Amino acid sequence: MIKKIFTILLFATALVSCVGPQGPMGPQGEPGEGINWKVYDMTVNSNDWELINGENGNKLGSYFMYVFEGDQAPKELEYVTKYDGDVSGYFMGQLDNGDEVYSPLPYEIYQGDSDGNNQWIWSELYTFDFTHNSIAFYVYYNDFETGIRPGTMKFRMSFKW
Repeated sequence: MIKKIFTILLFATALVSCVGPQGPMGPQGEPGEGINWKVYDMTVNSNDWELINGENGNKLGSYFMYVFEGDQAPKELEYVTKYDGDVSGYFMGQLDNGDEVYSPLPYEIYQGDSDGNNQWIWSELYTFDFTHNSIAFYVYYNDFETGIRPGTMKFRMSFKW
């Protein structure tokens, strides 16, 4: 009986520990290849938003824009465009308890106001685009009432290449 158990364990061990022939060596990687990333928190102050196509605060096609370019722009934008990388953007808000919350861009906020007799309802859309040496943020109002300037806004940007 012990001999049978020993024989079965010996065969089971031999089957489990078998190693086949080693496969061929894979291709040699390029030096420096891999994923690199950098994260930036970027703030656009209320008075820095530039009104585009707007006159007297209301015109079809009007919106607000701010561009970080030159020395203000993250240098990693060059790597992202050169190596077909990725840029992810997040709107940074704050919860009532003070915690920061991150919402992916584009991000839409629904707003409303009243003067007692009248109500106004609109939405604000926040988005961005970039080149190898600049990143621009945009605010679009669905009713084109750009007489109210956007507030100071914070964005978190993630660059991967």
